[in-house]
Amino acid sequence: MKLTIGENVFVATNYLILTIITIVIVIPFWYVICVSVTPYHIFSEKDGLILFPTSFSLEYYTYLLKEGSLIFAAYGNTIRNTAGGVLLALFLTTTAAYALAEKKLPGRRIFMLYFIFTMLFKGGMIPTYITIKQLGLLNTNYVLILVMAYSAFSMIIMKSFFESIPESLRESASMDGASEFRVLWQIVLPLSKPVIATIGLLYLVVYWNDFFNAMLYVTDWHKAPVQLVLRTIIASSSLPPELLEAAGSTPPPTIGIQMAAIVIVALPMMLVYPFIQKHFEQGMLIGSVKG
Repeated sequence: MKLTIGENVFVATNYLILTIITIVIVIPFWYVICVSVTPYHIFSEKDGLILFPTSFSLEYYTYLLKEGSLIFAAYGNTIRNTAGGVLLALFLTTTAAYALAEKKLPGRRIFMLYFIFTMLFKGGMIPTYITIKQLGLLNTNYVLILVMAYSAFSMIIMKSFFESIPESLRESASMDGASEFRVLWQIVLPLSKPVIATIGLLYLVVYWNDFFNAMLYVTDWHKAPVQLVLRTIIASSSLPPELLEAAGSTPPPTIGIQMAAIVIVALPMMLVYPFIQKHFEQGMLIGSVKG
């Protein structure tokens, strides 16, 4: 179909605006990558204005990822927390959403009001800290997994998706003798891959990017996630003493360490997202529209 002049102008304007937004987003990250692979003497000669590196060096990455270094251990902590947290959060969210999607559930309205209440009102930082401390979870490997293991918002999205699945499918399986867990595992979940991918991605990003909870509940650097190490490097413009001690050598200039740390932390998310983007978009649309 041939577009009118006004429609062509509209499309061209959209492309222009999107191109400008893309450039604004890409250039800062490109600059970070360039600085992270540029030797410091060249960085100084050009007063930090580097958009295309004229010399290539992996000195900063080698220093950060040296065996036994703090950031290497922190990366392992982050991967462990993210993997365990996403699995636990998906289990809790899925089971809660499946139960609340059952219209015959006794007290269903009361449970929904309870979950919605937690979205509007929270206990606060200090009561939460006291609770975590009394449970003996401070400075443990589990605190950063448990503290974010459930989201009422994600549960409501998944519940709406489950309600859109024909009830006759569940009823026929129940009549054949299937238990509720078997119905959930063999019938509901295979039909719910888009929304599961969506919620899983949301949890993945939250766990991977979390540093604030680590600041509150973790004081042992050997249990700290990589985001907390990155935050310390960026905020204080200096390296944690544990990182200096583990490296056992004179550190490179801090600016290069900062840029390399940003790339190391951000790169995994940038590599994962394109593969699950279609599930993310489809799941958000299906999970938010009932019917």
